[in-house]
Amino acid sequence: MELMIVIAAAILAWVVGAIWYRLNDRVYSNASALQVQNIGHPLSRSVTPYLLAGVALVAIAAMIRILYVRAGIDGVVPGLGWGGGIGAAIVAPWFFITNTYSPRPMVMTLIDMGYAILACAVIGAIMGGV
Repeated sequence: MELMIVIAAAILAWVVGAIWYRLNDRVYSNASALQVQNIGHPLSRSVTPYLLAGVALVAIAAMIRILYVRAGIDGVVPGLGWGGGIGAAIVAPWFFITNTYSPRPMVMTLIDMGYAILACAVIGAIMGGV
């Protein structure tokens, strides 16, 4: 049952990411100078990044689950808050740090940071609610 909860949380975080990046696709693609088709989709259609994102989200959800069980975090609202805090205090600053070492536009990093916070909050809400 625990594995199913972790996988469900990872899937929901992935869906939130799909929505988040879809809402920000024009800004993100313009900042990245990514070659896109007329409908806004990248010319490269490899599924590898999506599969790797899914595996990574399962690992993140599993670790958040372990932390919540050990810390006794219980409830959707506390889970949402702690998950958002994990995203804002640990994951998002890490994106900011890696951005300083590359010539990547800051707007792309800000969009990625927003997703990190949202995804961790969603995973946290699920983990707190079960």
